[in-house]
Amino acid sequence: MRKKIIILFIILCRTLLLEAQNKSNFTIQLKGFDSYDKAVVTVQHLDEHADVLKNETELINGNIFPLEGGVGTIKLDQVPNNFILTVNLYSRGTRYGLIANWFVNNTDSIVIEDNDSKRNFDRISINGRGSALYELQYKLDGIVGNRITYPNYPTTLDYFTSDFARSFGYDRAVDMNIEVGRLINETGFDSNCKKWMLTNMFYKIYTAYFLKPLILSFVSNDLERTRAIKDVFNQFKSNYGNGAVPGNMKLSTDYMLFYLLYSKLEATFSEENKVEYQLHKLQTDFKGESLEKMAYAYLSRTFYQVKGADRLNILNWMISITKSPMRLVKLEEMRAIGAGMPFPDFELTDLKGKRWTKNDLLGKVVFFDFYYTGCGNCVTYFKNKVSKAEEHFRKNEDVVFVSVSIDKNFEVWRRSVESEKYNSEHSLKLYTNGEGNNHVLIKNLRINGYPFPILMGKNGLIETSDNVNLGIASSSAETLIKTIEKSLIH
Repeated sequence: MRKKIIILFIILCRTLLLEAQNKSNFTIQLKGFDSYDKAVVTVQHLDEHADVLKNETELINGNIFPLEGGVGTIKLDQVPNNFILTVNLYSRGTRYGLIANWFVNNTDSIVIEDNDSKRNFDRISINGRGSALYELQYKLDGIVGNRITYPNYPTTLDYFTSDFARSFGYDRAVDMNIEVGRLINETGFDSNCKKWMLTNMFYKIYTAYFLKPLILSFVSNDLERTRAIKDVFNQFKSNYGNGAVPGNMKLSTDYMLFYLLYSKLEATFSEENKVEYQLHKLQTDFKGESLEKMAYAYLSRTFYQVKGADRLNILNWMISITKSPMRLVKLEEMRAIGAGMPFPDFELTDLKGKRWTKNDLLGKVVFFDFYYTGCGNCVTYFKNKVSKAEEHFRKNEDVVFVSVSIDKNFEVWRRSVESEKYNSEHSLKLYTNGEGNNHVLIKNLRINGYPFPILMGKNGLIETSDNVNLGIASSSAETLIKTIEKSLIH
C-alpha cells in the first residue's frame, strides 16, 4: 500500500511539473502610464506570417488589459517558448505604440515603468526576468525613432557615396545598421533571437531611412531626379535585393511595409501598369494564406491611392481568393465606400455649434477635405489645389467645399480656422466633435492619413475618393477642378 502511495505521489509530481512547464507565466507589469486607459497585446508565432489585419482587429482579439491609475498587468497563457510581441496603449480610443514586433520568451516577467515620457516613451525603465532582451530592443527602436544618439560610422557602401544620396542622409541608414549589428552580436542571446532582431531591424531602418525618403523625393517630370533615384535604388537592389525581400519569409509587419514600399519603387521604374505590376509581383512572391495577408496589406495601404476602377478589380480578385471570414468582412466594407456607393451618414459640428448631417448637403456636389492642425501636407494641399478649386467654383451654388478637422481640442481647431492655412472663409468648416479619429465617419471612410479628400455627388453617392482624381498627386489644381466639373453633369 505504501509503495502504491509513493508511486502515485511521484506520478502527481511529474504531472504538476509537466503542467508547470507547459503553462506560460509570461507577464508584463506596467507602471506610471497614467495617461492611458488600456494595453492591447498582439502575438505572432515565429512560424506564421504577420497580418496587418491584426492592427485593425486588436480590440476584439481578447488580449485587452485595463490600466487603472497608470498601473496594469499583461499576462499571457498558452504561448510558445518564443514569440513576437506588440503592445499598444490606448488613450480615449487613440492608439500609441509601446512595443513593436519584439522577440520575447514565454517565461519573461518584467516591469516597464514610464518615467514621465515627453515623446515616444523616451523615459522608460525596464526591470525583471528577461529585461536585458527588452532593454536592448527598446534601445534599438530608440536609434530608429531618434530617442537616443548613436556613434557615426564611416559609409562603406558605394551606393551611398553620391551627392544625391548624401542629400537624403542614406549614410545614416548604413551607420544605424552597423551599430544595430554590433549591439546585437555582442549579446549572449541565442541564434534565433539574434537572427530575428538583425533581420527585423534591417527592415525598420531601411524603410525609414531609405525607401520612404526615395519615394518622397520624386518630383513630377524631373527626369534627371528620377534617373538619380533609380540609380540609388538599383545599387541597393544589387547589394541586398536577393536577400532583402524573399516572399517566403515569415516576418513581422515591419517586413510587410518594407516589401510594399520596395515593390512600389520597382513598379515606378517599370514600363508596365503600376497596379498590375505590384499584383503580379505579389502573386509571384507569395502563395496561399501569405498571399491573402500580403495582398490585404497592399490594398489597405494603397486604398485611396489607386484609381476607383483598379481598386474595384483588386477588391473583386481579393474576395475571390480570401478564406479568412474576418478579412472578407473588411473587404466588403472597403467595397461599400467605392464610387457609386452611398456616402456614409454623419453628424458634424460647425464653429457656432450647429449640427450638420448628410441630408443638409444633398442636391449639391460636395468636396470634403479632412485635416488636422499641424499637418504640413494638409496646408500644401489646400494652398496649391483646394483654394484654387474653391476660387474656380466660387459663383457656382451647386458646389460646396467642406473642411473637416479631426482636432480633439475645439480651441486648437478654432485657431487653425483663423490662420486660414487649412481652409478659406468660403468653405463650410466642420469638426468631429472632439472625437478625432474615433468619429464614426472617419472609421466608416477608413481614413488613415491626411489630407484626405473625397467627393460626394448631388444624389448623396460617392463620386470618387482616390487621390489621383482629387489632385493629391497632381502638380496643379486642374485635375481636381476637372473631377468636380465632371460630377456636376452627372
